[in-house]
Amino acid sequence: MSWLVTLILIYVVCVLLFHLYVRYYVQKRDPTRQYIPIVVEPWYFPFFGPVLSMLDLETSLKRWQTKYGDSFTLRLIGKNFTFIHRDADLKKFYHAPEEQLSLLRAAVVTIGDTTPENQYLLEYSAVPYLQVILSQPFLRTMVNKIEKTLVDYFNPTNGTFWIEHGDETVVNFMEFCYRLIIRMNCESFTSQRVYQNHVDEIIKIFSLLDSEKQTLNPFRKELEKIFRRNNNRDKLWQRWIEIIKPDMDRCIKMIEEKIEPPEYDVIYEGVKQAKKELEKRGQSFTPRLVAFFVYMTFFPAQLNTYSAAGLLLLRYMSHEHDEIGQRIRADIEHVTKNSNDDITLDDLNDMPYIEACFYEVIRYSTDAQLAVRHAGQDILLSDGRYVPSGNMIVTSMVDSRKLFSEPQKFDPDRHLPPREENKIDPYRIAPFGRGKHPCTGERYVKMQVKLMLIYLSKMCHMELTKESLDYEKLINRKQVVGLSRPSKPVYVRISKRQG
Repeated sequence: MSWLVTLILIYVVCVLLFHLYVRYYVQKRDPTRQYIPIVVEPWYFPFFGPVLSMLDLETSLKRWQTKYGDSFTLRLIGKNFTFIHRDADLKKFYHAPEEQLSLLRAAVVTIGDTTPENQYLLEYSAVPYLQVILSQPFLRTMVNKIEKTLVDYFNPTNGTFWIEHGDETVVNFMEFCYRLIIRMNCESFTSQRVYQNHVDEIIKIFSLLDSEKQTLNPFRKELEKIFRRNNNRDKLWQRWIEIIKPDMDRCIKMIEEKIEPPEYDVIYEGVKQAKKELEKRGQSFTPRLVAFFVYMTFFPAQLNTYSAAGLLLLRYMSHEHDEIGQRIRADIEHVTKNSNDDITLDDLNDMPYIEACFYEVIRYSTDAQLAVRHAGQDILLSDGRYVPSGNMIVTSMVDSRKLFSEPQKFDPDRHLPPREENKIDPYRIAPFGRGKHPCTGERYVKMQVKLMLIYLSKMCHMELTKESLDYEKLINRKQVVGLSRPSKPVYVRISKRQG
């Protein structure tokens, strides 16, 4: 029993020391009390207490806001996180320039080690590259590429999916969507050569890199660093570079000979962007930077895109025989009847009800999603106090539920005229960001998810298996990063649609 008593005493001492450090030493550096104080709840475990409380973020935020007001700071894994709720502060949050509130620096803290080449996150922004390849002309080409991928994979005559699985199979549906999204991104964001020869290997590489689990589990990430478990990640990353390097070499030669690509070529844009950034710094070209730029087109898909697609398709299956399902089919039929051969970007933009379903899926699944920025300088809040430089500033989607009527009901009409509840408060309802911090890939994601819905409904029959009919009960609504998704497999029977 002596060891247990010793352990309890050590725990008590650690708690006391931690509280003394935060409450007195850290706070003492602000004698004028112009900064927001750091909050430490007395029941917290000295280091991981805030993490444990954030597993039930909605409840914790309500309690903290009631006790400490609209702004408060938590010390979490060695960093100070300041939560803001007032409208004026939220507006500043979304309109502050990058040097004041940096998304990239926040990414280094929150997802940095999930990216094999995380040293590039701050020094070489992937945003300009993404803005180019996700511009309107390239998006139009991507529509055709994604259509081709889906048709080749699922067509009833010789689709690869049916060759691999037979005419009917049961799949873990979220995993199925994850792999399908990576397959489509391989076609859109690499090259035809890579897609034809390496798509299955790339799916395996990204599944093993496992960025989602690395982001959602910071403790696992830290343990892997301590025990040097990243060697396998380095090998996977090296293989990723080897796969796309022949296309890099081709594009370098084109740039040297001043040859413009005849059509959409994302690797070419990546090489051009990398050469430009490296030359500004007087550095020699490295294929690792191009590999990083291309990787960053896949990364969001591993966190949110597949979840949004999977949850939308599950909604379609569960509502197939009611009004919601009928209106989804009406949108699909409107587009497919009006398009002579291929669906165009303009067609996809003319699907108001499916787009409303897409936004409703996101709203319904953001119980605990956070938006985070790093303060590059002291930030003045509306109550006259400052957030110190170096803090992480956080806003939450949780409060947005107060702005919706019957928030527990899945109701796409809330996003359509005349209701348009999603426009009530643009700074609390911001699934794709606002102002100077919008999501670069919003248009691509919506386009991709709509195409998945159109083609899977046309070429496959999908139904929830008996054990997964109540899949909503499996959804984990306590996640801090990404959309809430099922914590256990949801099984769907997929069969070939004849005729």
